[in-house]
Amino acid sequence: MKAKSIIYAASFLFAGLVSCEKQQADVPYVPKTPVGKLLLEECPEVARIFRDTTFLVAVGVEETDLHIQTNDGYVNQVYIIKADTKVPGVRMAVSMPNNSNNISGGWNRQTLTDMATRMDAPGARVAAMINGDFWQMSAPINPRGPVHRGGTILSDRWDFSESVPQQALSFVGVLDNGSMMIADRSRYDEYKHRLRECTGAGVLMLSNGVWQGTAYTARDPRAAIGHTGDGTVYLLVCDGRKTFGAAGMTYKEMGYIFQTLGCTEAANLDGGGSAQMLIRHPVADVYQIRNRPADGTERPVINGWTAIVEEP
Repeated sequence: MKAKSIIYAASFLFAGLVSCEKQQADVPYVPKTPVGKLLLEECPEVARIFRDTTFLVAVGVEETDLHIQTNDGYVNQVYIIKADTKVPGVRMAVSMPNNSNNISGGWNRQTLTDMATRMDAPGARVAAMINGDFWQMSAPINPRGPVHRGGTILSDRWDFSESVPQQALSFVGVLDNGSMMIADRSRYDEYKHRLRECTGAGVLMLSNGVWQGTAYTARDPRAAIGHTGDGTVYLLVCDGRKTFGAAGMTYKEMGYIFQTLGCTEAANLDGGGSAQMLIRHPVADVYQIRNRPADGTERPVINGWTAIVEEP
């Protein structure tokens, strides 16, 4: 009888421990970053945040990393760069292979790390970079949309194909007055000669702060860019294709994240294995790919968008 009582007592103790563990596991994580708090409170596509961190990359440039669950139950790792171009010395620029505008021998591709290494210079340091436009993958390669760099129009051509209908739909640019612009490709000719920096882009997710809607609902690793209209630019990358459990995101989920962040315009960039984000580490002063590319390693890309800061 005594032995039986001991067994019962042990059973109740074990059940109590399991119950406590379950209760602890069900306690929701409380976001610690401004971005995390905002997304959980106001973004209709974010159901839960498991972890969030933020740090200063450079003056005017900060990164926030989030482990989130969407309303559909999918889990994702999201990386967001906020670049405040109102801060003196912070600007957005197009990056190219070998930091060169010379395309006389054809278009090239290069990893973000190599692009950043070539582009970085005293007084114009690379703080953060994201991959840019889609490209025609069979030789000869070429970008799907126009390319302007440093006031030079390298290409004003659109290479739309019905076989890849989510590409060559919009453009991202910096106007001659320094303001950012993201718009449907139908508006390109109107602004062509005012665009100092420009690349093509894919699905236009936000215009005038309104989600534009799309028939495409697939989940993928994605890269995207948006801006608030008053000088703040957001770069976003999410992992996907089950890389470390990440499911990838839909355009709708990204669009509403940008909208919650206060963006008025946002567009999708090249994704899949091309979806990559780089920073210059603020302590180690080395370049670091922040996400986990779906290819398992850096994929060379045709261009990118870079946050430049005026630092020695």
